[in-house]
Order: sequence, then C-alpha cells, then structure tokens
Amino acid sequence: MFSVIIGFLVLITLIVMRVSIVIVAPIASSIIAILNHLNILEVFNNYYLPGFAEFVQNYFFIFLLSSLLGKIMESSGDAVKVGEYVIDIMGPRYVAVGIFFTSAVMVYGGISGFVIIFTIYPIARSVFEEAGLSKSLILAAIAGGNIIMGIPLPGSPQIHNLIMMDFFGTSAVAGLKVGLIGILFSMTFSVGYLYYRTKKLTGENFSDQGSNFSKIMDGIQMGEFLFCLSPMLTIFLFLAVLKIPPVISLFLGVVVALIKNIKKININMVINESISNASVPLLYASSAMGFGGVISHLPVFREFMNNIINMSSNPYILIGVLTNIAAGLMGSASGGLLLTISTVGEKLVHFAEPEKLHRIMIIAATGLDTLPHNSSYLAMLSFTGLKLKETYFDYFIISVIAPFIALTVAIIAAVFL
Repeated sequence: MFSVIIGFLVLITLIVMRVSIVIVAPIASSIIAILNHLNILEVFNNYYLPGFAEFVQNYFFIFLLSSLLGKIMESSGDAVKVGEYVIDIMGPRYVAVGIFFTSAVMVYGGISGFVIIFTIYPIARSVFEEAGLSKSLILAAIAGGNIIMGIPLPGSPQIHNLIMMDFFGTSAVAGLKVGLIGILFSMTFSVGYLYYRTKKLTGENFSDQGSNFSKIMDGIQMGEFLFCLSPMLTIFLFLAVLKIPPVISLFLGVVVALIKNIKKININMVINESISNASVPLLYASSAMGFGGVISHLPVFREFMNNIINMSSNPYILIGVLTNIAAGLMGSASGGLLLTISTVGEKLVHFAEPEKLHRIMIIAATGLDTLPHNSSYLAMLSFTGLKLKETYFDYFIISVIAPFIALTVAIIAAVFL
C-alpha cells in the first residue's frame, strides 16, 4: 500500500502545482509500477490504457450530450432566465443560496457537473457583484448545488447514477428514502452555511430584503421558467419515470432544447463549442480512470480493500468508507465509484439491498473526491481566474463536510428503514 500512497501524493502534489491530470496520471502510474517492480509498458498496455479507453467508450455520448444541452441553455439565454428567476425569488441576502439551487436544478436536469461552471458562473458573477458579495464564495455555491443535490438526488441523469444503474441493475430512483433523508440534512447544513457566510462577507452591506416567494404565484413568470426547463423536465420524464436508457433520454432532452431555441442559437457554433467543452472533462475523467485501473489491479490494493471489508459487519458503513477512499484517491466521484465496484462491489452486493447501496455509494463518492486535486475544481479555478487560497475553505466545507453529513444520515436511514 506504500506504493499507492506515494503515487497518490505525487498525483496530488503535481495537480496542486497546476500540472494537468492528463500528464500527472501516467507519471503517478509509472511510479507505482516501479515501486511494485512491474514493467511500465505492460502496466500501461494492460491496465492504464484499457481503463482509459473503457471510460471513453461507455460515457462519450453522455458527456457530449450533457455539454450540448448546457451550451444550448447558455446560448439561448435559458440559463440566465432560470438563474434570474431563482435569484429574484430568493432575494439579495440569499444570493449564494440562490446560486446553490440554480446549480442543483441545472445539474439535476441533465447538464453535466463537469461543465456546469460554464453555464452558472456568468450568472453568479453578476448577481454577486450586484449584492456586493465576494466572488470567493461562488465556487462553493455552484459546487454545493451540484454535489449536494444535483448528483446524488434519486432520478438524476448524471453519470454517477448511470454507473450505479449499470452495475446493480437498479432504477434511476433507487434508494429513494435513504437518499432524500441524507440529502435533506446536508442541504439544510449547506444552505445555513452559505447564508452565514453571505452575512459575514457582506458585513454592513448585508441586505434586509428577504425572499420574494410571492413571485412563484405569478403564472406568467412561472410558465416562462418551466418553459426554459422543458428540456430538463423531458430528460427526467424519460429517464426516471419511463425508465428509458440514459443516452436516449439525454438525446430527447437535447432535441427539445434545439426545437424550442432553434431561432436563438447558431447551431454550428453550439455544436463545435459543445465538443470542445466535453472533450477536456472527458479526457480528465478518462485519465483518472486509467490511474484507477492501475491501482485496482495491484494485489496490495485489493488486499487493502479486502482488509477494510473485514473491519465491520455493516455493508453500508463499509461501502461508504471504501467509496470515499477510492474517490479521494482518484479525485473523481465517478472514478471512485468505478474503482470501488471493480474491486469489492461483487462481494458487498450479496450482503445488502442493492437499491440502498446504489444511493449510499453515490453520496459517499461526492466527499473526498473534492480534495484540491479534483479535476472539476481545478477547471473552475482555471475558468474563473480565482485562487485556491481564497476559495478552498468554503469549498471544502460545502463539498466535503456537507456530503459527510449526508452519508452519515443515509447510512443510519439504510440500517433502520
């Protein structure tokens, strides 16, 4: 296990130094191979590249369609309208909370968590400036909606849910009660924290103007809001309700978005930019999976995972711990899920309800994956120009502590429900 720890430390150190994971993952894999007296070329050909290629093969169209949907939402102005509506309802002193829920709505509607920053940040920057709130809180607010609600909520079309559906043969809403209870606690914590930080950062400029929930009763504005969300509602209907395969559900959502916005967008530009937006996150995730492929085939790592299994008789605690560790090693929630199920998934599935394991694993995967080497966080920093030292404290509270609360509550619920 010493070799894995060394490789992981090299991985984190280089990524924090802003070296791309596309370069870092092969370097860390090579170090692990050398420390285990393995042939580097054989490791790359037998473990790294197959893990990399399998991820691309399985999820290329998911990333592409998600990116396309996000770009259509952005180019048509639907994303801005959704954001403005949520912010208007929440009020100035709930600006960060409003961005939190806007992010949750969009991610839950099908926009990839990898590309959500491109859609949300322009909205967040303008409303934060209007409220006199430091931009250092933006990443926590955006990631919070994504991590706390958009990804783990039952019915989500995000890749994490799709991975679990494939492995367990479960539905998109598997583990409904367990998921909702855990997420309710973490959402409450996150909203309270964002409100507290908003008040602290704005100080004397903190507005006394509260929420404007009466706007919800405005039929015209509500109708426009729902019309903007119609592609996302389409995805939810086909994926979660009608149980249509994810790629088809996403494709139908994109078709609806194109039909309703055909006169508002430049199709060629949208398609080209969508491909660019999808390529980098896919490359990041695939590189992480290549690294995971190397780790998962090491006898010492499999022994480590099996030893943890023997530490407790509760499969929900075990799967929560193991998935969190794997996601932390990978710096990727989806990578952590795939690493866990590829090493110990078959053993655990026989000792617990697959539906509950499905939801608990997704919640667990959204914890330690957001350490500083997380590719989505690094992409956010690069896109926004913000710095790690000014954003990571709030980001850590929302993306690590809050999911831990959700995981703890979800495990308790799984045991007693």
